[in-house]
Amino acid sequence: MESLGTLASGIAHDLNNLLTPILMSGKMLQRETPNVDRVALADTIVAGATRGADLIAQLLTFARGGDGNQSPVQLAKLLPETGRILERTLPKGISLHVCVDSDLPEVIGDETEMSQLLMNLAINGRDAMNGNGELIIAAERVSFNTEHSCSYTVLPPGDYVRISVTDNGHGIDESIRDRIFEPFFSTKQRGNGTGLGLSTTIGIIQSHRGAIEVDTKVGEGTTFHVLLPSVSH
Repeated sequence: MESLGTLASGIAHDLNNLLTPILMSGKMLQRETPNVDRVALADTIVAGATRGADLIAQLLTFARGGDGNQSPVQLAKLLPETGRILERTLPKGISLHVCVDSDLPEVIGDETEMSQLLMNLAINGRDAMNGNGELIIAAERVSFNTEHSCSYTVLPPGDYVRISVTDNGHGIDESIRDRIFEPFFSTKQRGNGTGLGLSTTIGIIQSHRGAIEVDTKVGEGTTFHVLLPSVSH
């Protein structure tokens, strides 16, 4: 019940933040005052509606846990492409490194959701570094001969791809570590993100029959390890 309350409260707050400037801009456009900048007001309405659509899309992905069209995905190609997109959002004080094994196998998944997963984790790392630091995205093949226990599931023996997203930011305090995947739970100030990034991420991972692990130490940084079953040849 507490989680449902947090979810409802978060949705109401974010929608209110989106609708307020839209309503104000609409009322100003209804006036016949010649000094009104109609182009700027229209831009405000479009921007607010776009953010609202993005929020709804995140909510749908969270609710479904990801149910896109799954096919073989070449992570060796997708990770560098995502890295190039991510670089445009990073402050100058943050350096990005993408390290991918040359013989990385494919995984079965939805490429769009895979990109969203990577961006969510990377942006979370970016925000943890307050404008300065190092962000590393790495991928390698791993194999488990026995069951592998993770934070929220147990993976059967087999071959996997492990994607690691590492930052050297402030780390995650032990007192909130168990809550970071809750919808709308966030340590950021109001207005700085919806709090859906990590909860959407774990939904995507679970729909791909994968798992996530978190290594973190306050003052030293955090690494999210995503494990996805690789394609057997």
